[in-house]
Amino acid sequence: MRSSLSFVFALATCAIMFICPLAMSQEAPSVVAPKDVDQALFREVAGELRCPTCTGLSVLDSDATFSVQIKNEVKEQLAKGKSEKEILKFFTERYGPWILRSPPVEGVNAFAWVIPISALIVGPFLIWFFVGRGRKQQLEIPVRKTENIVAELKNKLAKIGIEEDFQ
Repeated sequence: MRSSLSFVFALATCAIMFICPLAMSQEAPSVVAPKDVDQALFREVAGELRCPTCTGLSVLDSDATFSVQIKNEVKEQLAKGKSEKEILKFFTERYGPWILRSPPVEGVNAFAWVIPISALIVGPFLIWFFVGRGRKQQLEIPVRKTENIVAELKNKLAKIGIEEDFQ
C-alpha cells in the first residue's frame, strides 16, 4: 500500500514538473500597433503606464495578460484618434494615479517631485552651515598644556588628601 502511494506521488510530481513549464512557456500575443496607429506614440503611451501585475515594468515591457489587455486598449484609443493626454486620463480615471509610472506634478503628488529636488539643492548648504559652525566652536576651545593639566590634578588630589608625585 505504501509503495503504491509513493509511486502515485512520484508520478504526479513528474507530471507537474513536465507539464507546468509547457504551460508557462506559452507566449502572450506580440503587441504591434496597427499600421494606422503611430508606432512612436503607441510606445510612448504604453511606456508611461505601469504593469499592474509586474514589479517595476511598464505595460510596453511586460507580456503579462493584463498588460496585453491594456496595450490593446491603448491601440484602440489611438485608432479612435485620441491624444496621449486623453489616453493617460482614461487610464488614470479607471485605475487611479498609480497606473502612471511617474506621478503627476500636481496636488499632493507634487511633494514627490519637490522634496527630493529641494533636498539636493538645500542639503549641501545645510551641511556646510552646521559643519562649519561646529568647526568654529572647536577652534574657540583653548588647548591646554599637559603641565597645566597635571598641576590641576595634583591640586585636586592634595585637597582630598592624596599626595603622590606624578611624572
